[in-house]
Amino acid sequence: MNEAEFWEIVESSGSPDKNTPDEQCETITEKLSGKSKEELTSFANIHRELLCKAYTWPMLKASFIILSYISDDVFEDFRNWVILNGKQRFYKTLEQPDIISSYIAVDDPVEEVTGESLLYVCDEAFDGDVEELEESYVYPEDPVIDDEWPSEKELQQEFPKLYDQFWDEENIRTLS
Repeated sequence: MNEAEFWEIVESSGSPDKNTPDEQCETITEKLSGKSKEELTSFANIHRELLCKAYTWPMLKASFIILSYISDDVFEDFRNWVILNGKQRFYKTLEQPDIISSYIAVDDPVEEVTGESLLYVCDEAFDGDVEELEESYVYPEDPVIDDEWPSEKELQQEFPKLYDQFWDEENIRTLS
């Protein structure tokens, strides 16, 4: 399996504008069912490469603005959610995360901007010992982000659309 095939499976899982991430992942799992161990491993490894590619300082800041909170798990779920939005949105978002404001359509970002289920689609699709499958996974090392956290004003300047749409000072205090 190559990256084009990966995206074909993700994008055939239903529109993220009309389906929840969980619904998309159920469809992805169905499409992966019956695939060989090698194909599943390849899908999982491409997925992990894309997660690593999306591990950037701008993406981290955008995630914080949208979700009012950040942690390793929250950031990973956010990056999975961006992947579930398809290849075009994924790569455009990497270039300029503020573009998320043009395609995000959620009432409650804390509850709806998550793609955690994407982490488990291969395990659920595999007809065998999951540990055997996981032994073949490659886990690229996330880059180190060592920068000072920007001020609220700096976030507003860098991500004006996301800031206007999602900044929630009260939620930030509550979730922190």
